[in-house]
Amino acid sequence: MKIAQNEIKKFQLNPALYNLHKEGLAETDFGLDNSKELVGNGFGLYSTDNLKKNRLGPIKTEYFRIALIRAGNVTLDIGLETYYPICDSIVFGFPGQVFSLYDQGEDFFAYYMLFTDEFIADSLLLKNIKEQFPFLSYAGVQSFQLTKEEAYEIENFIMKINNEVKSKRNDIVSVIQLYIQLILIQANRSYEYQFLKQDLPASNNALFKKFIKLVNQHFLTVRKVADYAGMLHVSSDHLNRIIKFHSQKTAHELIDEMIITEAKAYLLHTELSIAEIAYKLEFSDPSHFNKFFKKLTDNTPLQYRSRTSS
Repeated sequence: MKIAQNEIKKFQLNPALYNLHKEGLAETDFGLDNSKELVGNGFGLYSTDNLKKNRLGPIKTEYFRIALIRAGNVTLDIGLETYYPICDSIVFGFPGQVFSLYDQGEDFFAYYMLFTDEFIADSLLLKNIKEQFPFLSYAGVQSFQLTKEEAYEIENFIMKINNEVKSKRNDIVSVIQLYIQLILIQANRSYEYQFLKQDLPASNNALFKKFIKLVNQHFLTVRKVADYAGMLHVSSDHLNRIIKFHSQKTAHELIDEMIITEAKAYLLHTELSIAEIAYKLEFSDPSHFNKFFKKLTDNTPLQYRSRTSS
C-alpha cells in the first residue's frame, strides 16, 4: 500500500493486516487464524497459534484490541508504558497508539480480537466506547490481571464469538457487538474493584503513572518538564524526584524516549526523508534530529532505517 509522503503509516484493520501478525496457516481452525477475511469489514478474531515470532512494532494501530492471555508471558509496549501480561491477564488497545509486542515465552498463548470504530458505530450500547471504559483511554491501565473465574467467563464469550464467526449468519455483526459489550462489562467490573477503590491520587506511584500517560498523549507538542509539572500541579523538582525514583530516569529522559519511539515508527513504516521526519517531530533543524537520535540510540536515523529494513 502506497502511503502519503506527509503521514506516518497507520495500520488499518483490513485483509492486508493479516500478513503483519501471522506466519501463515495455523494448526487449528479457530476464528480467522487461517483467513484474511474480516467480519463486517471490521472485525477479526484470532489465537496466537501462528503468530509471528519476531518482534512486532513499533507500529501505530488504527483499531481496537482486546487480548486474553491463557498461557505463558509476553512483553507489550503501549506508548511509554510497558506491560508484562501473564496467564489470565487481559490487554486493551485503542486507535492511534504506538504498539510493540516482543519476548514471547515458549508457551505463550492468547486469544485476541481486533475491531474498528466503524464496526461498533452501529451499536447503541457501544456509542462513545472510549468514554465508557477507563482502560480504553490514556488515563487508564490497559493491561491487568483477572481472577481465574473472570478469565473463564471472558473466554466463554470469546468461544461464543468463535461460533458466530464459523456460522456466518446474517445477524452476525449485531451478535458479536453484544458479546464485545459483555466482555467490556466483565473486564470493567474487575477493573473497578482493582483500581477505582484504591486511594491512588495521594500516592507518588499515581503521580508517576499520570505523568507517563500525559507524555503518551502530548509529547509531540509539550516537551518541557515544567509544563507537565504544571498539568500535575506539582513543582518540576518534585516531579523529577518521583520520576527518578520509579524509573531510574529523569522526566526529560522519558519525554525523549517517547519521541524516539515515534521516530522509529516513522523510520520503519513511512517513506519520509530524514528531514521530513525531523519536521514532523517538531525539530527545528534536521541536524538537531540526527544528533538527538544518535545520542539516544547509537545510530543515526539513516543507519537505523537501513539496519531494520535489511
